[in-house]
Parts: sequence; structure tokens; C-alpha cells
Amino acid sequence: MTYHRSQSKLLHSCTLILALCIVLAGCAATANIPTPSPTIARLPTVTPEPLAAPTPTARIIRLGETSIPTPSTTAVPTPLITDSGVLTASMARLGLSAEPYAVLGDPNAPVTIVEFTDFGCPFCRRHHLLIFRTLVEEFVATGRVFYVIKHLPVSSQQGERAALAAICAGEQGRYWEMHNALFADGEAWQGNETIAQRRIDAIAAELGFDVAALRACTERTDTKAIIARHVSEAHTLRVFGTPVFFINNRLLAGAQPIEVWRQVLAAVAQDS
Repeated sequence: MTYHRSQSKLLHSCTLILALCIVLAGCAATANIPTPSPTIARLPTVTPEPLAAPTPTARIIRLGETSIPTPSTTAVPTPLITDSGVLTASMARLGLSAEPYAVLGDPNAPVTIVEFTDFGCPFCRRHHLLIFRTLVEEFVATGRVFYVIKHLPVSSQQGERAALAAICAGEQGRYWEMHNALFADGEAWQGNETIAQRRIDAIAAELGFDVAALRACTERTDTKAIIARHVSEAHTLRVFGTPVFFINNRLLAGAQPIEVWRQVLAAVAQDS
């Protein structure tokens, strides 16, 4: 009797063990069935893919709609040609001084562009290497625009030294030759004074200037006063960076593509 009970208990235990094995075998089989991975939003990488360079956004401001002070200078109906240079009506409205050398085009053109620039500014350099020639061909050479340069050497260590060289070249009637050469070598105006002066001397020699005379001109007090006047005029108009362009009664900041220039000049022409 005892034997039969023990055998029954053993059989019962074996049955339980077998059932447990079957259950465990089924879970393992189920675990081996591949299940779809959950969808996880991809996080940005540490170094993202480079994006295409965006086109700079033009910042156009009508002077009458901003807090820029309105100069008290009375506008002249026609450009003034004086011993100090050319002064157009829009320059007078802005309170700017006449410019003797850094001018291009017909002073009677309906639109005057005044650019505040720095020879050591990479964006100014970009404008003059990529855009300026097209502006001259399409608008200055056709009598639609009178172009004026004002120097604001605030973004490069030797930008003022380069600007002085351009002004002194202007005294000899060759401003634009020096202007183009200085912009072609923009990196030179980021270094020290000695390197910059050597490069200016080399450019002057290459262009056929009297190097000693040009250097003497850059050291004169009255030449330096021209730069000081340009800087003061910029600050009066609340301009503290480059390049900045005044297009009659509008302000355009930054190195903009030619398409933006065409749009702005078309709009200004309609207002004139």
C-alpha cells in the first residue's frame, strides 16, 4: 500500500516536471521568433550633415522709418562739384561730406550708392570681388548709379593703413587702381603693422607709384583726418560695421548677391 502511494507521488511529480518543461520550451520557442523593432525617432548626430550655404537675407531700411537721426543739412537739387569733391543730393540728406577721390560714375545719376567699407573685412572683399564689377557694368556705366566709397576700418587691424594708402593714391588720380589691389590682398590687413606696410609698399611699386611719396602722404595729419571724418559720419548714422550701403534713402547691410541688388535698385528707381 505504501509502495503504491510512493509510486503515485513519483508519477505526479514527474507529470508536473514534464508540464513545466513543456511550458518552458514553448516560451523559449516564442522568444526565438523575431519581433519587429519599435520605431525610434532618429536623434541628430553630433556633427550634422553640412547644409547648403544660405543666401544672405537683405536688411533694407527706409531711413524715414527708423530712429536714425535725420541730418539738418539742406538737400541740394543737383550735385555740387567743389574743391572738396562731389556732393550729391542724397549725400547731403545723409549729412555726408563731399568725396574727392573714391567716386565712380555720373554725379547726376538718379541713384547714389554710398558704401562704408574696410579693406580687411572679408564680407567687403567678397562684395568687391564678386558683385562690384557687375554693379559697375549694369548701373554705374549706364548712368543710373553714382558710386561713393567711405572708409570705416573697424574690423581689421591694418584696415586704416590700407585706407590711407587708397586715399593717397586718389591724390594722384589713381584711387581705384589702389582700391582694387588692396582688396585683392585682403589677408595682409589682418597682420601686424610691419607686414602691412611692406605689402602696401610692394603694391605701390607694382602699380608704378613713388613709394616714398605715397608713404609720406599716409603719415600726414590731414590724410588721417579724412578717415576720422568718415568714421564720425558712419557713427552719426549709427553704422558700426561693414559693409553697409546707403542707396538714396535706403540702407542695405552685408554682402548681398547681385539679384538682391537688382531688386533694391529697381525699387529705389521707382521711388525716385
